[in-house]
Amino acid sequence: MDRIARYSGLKNRSRQVQQYLQGISDTDKQASRLSFDLKTCANYLLFHDYYTADQIRLVKARTCKKSLLCPFCAARRAAKLVDKYLPVVDSVIASNPALKPVMITLTVKNGSDLGERYRHLKSAYTALQQRRRDYLKGQLWTEFAKVHGAIHSFEFTRSDTGWHPHIHMVALVSDWIDQKALASEWQALTGDSYIVDVRRISTQDGSLALGMLEVFKYSLKFSDLDLPDTWLAYQVLNRKRLLGSFGNLRGVQPPENLLDDPLEDLPYMELLYTFRPASAAYELKTIRRCDAGEAVDCTTGEVSPLPPVYPIPDPPVAHTSPAAGERIGARAPCRR
Repeated sequence: MDRIARYSGLKNRSRQVQQYLQGISDTDKQASRLSFDLKTCANYLLFHDYYTADQIRLVKARTCKKSLLCPFCAARRAAKLVDKYLPVVDSVIASNPALKPVMITLTVKNGSDLGERYRHLKSAYTALQQRRRDYLKGQLWTEFAKVHGAIHSFEFTRSDTGWHPHIHMVALVSDWIDQKALASEWQALTGDSYIVDVRRISTQDGSLALGMLEVFKYSLKFSDLDLPDTWLAYQVLNRKRLLGSFGNLRGVQPPENLLDDPLEDLPYMELLYTFRPASAAYELKTIRRCDAGEAVDCTTGEVSPLPPVYPIPDPPVAHTSPAAGERIGARAPCRR
């Protein structure tokens, strides 16, 4: 599967972050704990290939859910958000065909202090949203009043000129936004940036899903960051609200579970992959055909009853360091 090759690349980057954190764990207890979480994340992946429905679902894995550090969890988070909220956006558009989807990007000037740049961007965006609310109360016009609802996220990249924070949003508008007018408002609010981008999104050929994936993708562009910057960004941005919504799209929340729900009453091929550091890739360990209450190992022909169970252990309930945690024999019950 192409997905396996992509997941292998994401897992390798996660391993690099984990090894960096392990290297500084002697002086940083938080790094020690997170190193262990990343080390045990996505070591096993169990897929159900529903061949009669042409769907492949990831139904079991242990995930660390540290999407600011772990590219694997960031990718799973984005996919789950699109799956959940694309039908919501489609439903709102279907009930009000006059609304048109657009992608809006708002930026501020690059800077060396990530925390300060994040607060600056957030403050300007909050003020822009307030202008919209004020107009709805009968006050002055704002170009942002054309937005009836939006889902937005913060994204952070880094270049030679410093940290580059920006906001992506999929917005539903009643009329096409005048980009020059919005840019003028944005410069008045930020004092340092007139750069905004407004693009139409087609509702055909999956363009809306791609637009939403752009919003929900990694908050950090891992390929642009070295490992110390990745760790710094996590420390600054962890627990910050980097995802939100308003208007008729209000209510977006991060997913609690990064796995897919299994399909009921359909036969499937069960594919178990394990990550092998030596090959830096996931390798297929077991294939089983599952149907009619039993599973058949496609390699050995061994028959076993459903449901299938694989040893995908959680980390110990308590540990003091990755090395110490690995030596503890007692394991917590398997959970997602």
